[in-house]
Amino acid sequence: MTFSADAPDWGLPARVVFQPLVDLHEWAVVGFEALARFEGVASPLEAFARAERDGRREELELTLIELAIASAPQLPEGLFITLNASGTTILEPRLPVMLATMARPWGLELFEAATPVNLTVVRERVTALGGQLLVDDAGAANADVPRISELRPDVVKIDRALFWKVTSDTQARAQLEDLLVAARAIGARVLVEGIAEAEHVDLARSLGADLGQGFHIGMPTPAAEVPAMLRELHRSSGVDAPGL
Repeated sequence: MTFSADAPDWGLPARVVFQPLVDLHEWAVVGFEALARFEGVASPLEAFARAERDGRREELELTLIELAIASAPQLPEGLFITLNASGTTILEPRLPVMLATMARPWGLELFEAATPVNLTVVRERVTALGGQLLVDDAGAANADVPRISELRPDVVKIDRALFWKVTSDTQARAQLEDLLVAARAIGARVLVEGIAEAEHVDLARSLGADLGQGFHIGMPTPAAEVPAMLRELHRSSGVDAPGL
């Protein structure tokens, strides 16, 4: 599915792909993150930055959420989906109507950037809508220990750049430990991003992570191609998933 904006310099049309989220203990796919991909821009961050400069960040995020929800029926049943959103989008009046059509568990990933909205209100809104709240890219930008403590998310996602540094950088290791302590203090699960090779799985487990995400355990894939991707993942790495 594609979306064409009025302003062509947004770098649209856009599409949504899905990357597996894997339980590192059960070694099974338990959900997917919906990720945006844009034509004509170097990265999704560039498209979001353009939309923000135009004052249309929330409009773009809502469109991508709508695309992800529309594609969700093609994914294996029962697995949850996480959707990226800024704080202002989470409080958007149109969002509950969209999420009401979701026939599976879902979560909202709060961007690591600063947000003008009250974090307690964000937490209350997601709880009232019946979803899970995730802090995205913990260890980057504003996704720090104070944000975790105030938001009390269900899942803390460790930034991949921080994760990749922990074996060689003592400062990064200390920063990660602080994030893990904050997550455990509120009973949040920990998801490590950037699982790019087999050794990363062992490292994430040794840190006490519950979930993992990365190219080694599943590539971002269009919804219609996810079943084939999961079969190949099972063949290559033994990761289980519904329907295999």
